[in-house]
Amino acid sequence: MITLRKTGSFFVGGRRVRVTGQTPYQVTLSSTETREYDPNGTYWIESAYVQYFLQAEPRYEVPLVLMHGGGLTGAMWEDTPDGRPGWLQLLLEAGMSVYVVDNVERGRAGFCALDGVWPDRPLSRSDEEAAQIYRFGCAGHRFPSEAMQGLSAQTVPRWPSTRELQQRALFDVVKRIGPCALLGFSQGGGLVFGAAAGARELVRACVALEPHGVPASFEGNLAGTPALMVFGDFVAEDEHWRALANHADASIAAWNAAGGRAERLDLPALGIRGNTHMMMMDTNSEEVFRVVLDWLGPRIAFDRERS
Repeated sequence: MITLRKTGSFFVGGRRVRVTGQTPYQVTLSSTETREYDPNGTYWIESAYVQYFLQAEPRYEVPLVLMHGGGLTGAMWEDTPDGRPGWLQLLLEAGMSVYVVDNVERGRAGFCALDGVWPDRPLSRSDEEAAQIYRFGCAGHRFPSEAMQGLSAQTVPRWPSTRELQQRALFDVVKRIGPCALLGFSQGGGLVFGAAAGARELVRACVALEPHGVPASFEGNLAGTPALMVFGDFVAEDEHWRALANHADASIAAWNAAGGRAERLDLPALGIRGNTHMMMMDTNSEEVFRVVLDWLGPRIAFDRERS
């Protein structure tokens, strides 16, 4: 049973911009509403949206912040595409308080529709690109392919130029929440490592699922901060993923050289086979969740002894 003391949401970060010199034009808003739209004015942009679920009696000392991947939103942590409980549900059942981020230009954070503010065009991910990048074509994979529409429906446009905005926003999220642990996926995995290094006095542990964009070096003393990178199956057979895994190894070495305690976990080495990039949606997603929780839980439990 899940017993929460509070749920809610907030926006964090961003900046104010002023638009001038634009020509107003006519817009039709509904069958009965047509009017002149003036794009000139003051706007607040580049905020992140955060939804939270706070336990009445948490079993862990700090909450966990979930960071989605590229072209996705916080919805990826909810139900799986074929309707099974997602990791958010499992975390709440485990007694953990959770903050779920929709980062800059994703989901309920909104995006900047003002001409000339962001320098590039948004990208959308096709089903064909997803199948290739997520390793859905590998024999024996565990993604529920019959439910691909559910993944496609939650895929949203992304702007390549906003990564630094997203890194800054996640750092602002951590400062707003206070002591916490971080779990990020793919692009979000790189962001949580960056945020953990930038707010090392607040981040108790950091987990990244098949990350990319992890910094190649870390300045200062990470003071034993534990960190984990998790990889699924079929990585060695794919040139793109081999390169990302090699970069992850280099980042782990850099984290440890800065005084942290990072490690890499390959699911096949545990006898867990068939996992794609979307391991939190694969048919054995709960088994993968247990592996992650078994590592993370002792490191953020009450009265823990830091290992």
